[in-house]
Amino acid sequence: MLHTALATAPGRSMVHVAAAVAGIALTGAALVLAASALAAPAEPAARRMSPPALSVPPAPAVAPLAAAPPAGPERLALVFRAGGASYLSLADLPDDDDHAEPLDTPPHGALHRSRDPDGVTAAVATVAEQDVPADHARWLGRRVEVDDVCTATVVGFAVVARRQRTPGRAAPPTDAVLRSGHAVLAARLDRCTGSYARELAPL
Repeated sequence: MLHTALATAPGRSMVHVAAAVAGIALTGAALVLAASALAAPAEPAARRMSPPALSVPPAPAVAPLAAAPPAGPERLALVFRAGGASYLSLADLPDDDDHAEPLDTPPHGALHRSRDPDGVTAAVATVAEQDVPADHARWLGRRVEVDDVCTATVVGFAVVARRQRTPGRAAPPTDAVLRSGHAVLAARLDRCTGSYARELAPL
């Protein structure tokens, strides 16, 4: 009996030892797996699921603003003298110069001929305000600056035709000057002489 007990006791101890060793081995394996999982490299960026990028259209180009026109009247008109007065040339009238779009000759008073010192023969006839087209009649009472040095006012209207005199020949009849000379509807100035006039803003 004693022999049997001695023989059996060591066997049971070995079973317990083997079990303990196996448990320790399993625990170690678990720890190794856990460490491997923690030490595993992060997932490549290419494999990550990311939301699609939003496409933002480029802002439309903004056209530059055009420069504003200068404020105030800036209309220019040719200034000439005939019969001792200064005039603004407003519109061409029918004559031998064959203008593209001449203005019809308005009703006017009697023609008066003059011979000016510059060698020009002129035929001048007064035109009443009511006989002047509206877009030209607006000049009446307007102030202008002649050659940027002299201020004048438009005081009336006239038909004026001018023709260069030919040396040695008699001056043509007055009505012939209107037909064959350079004829214009003109605005008469109360003063100033020069080459051009710039309209001024009303007072």
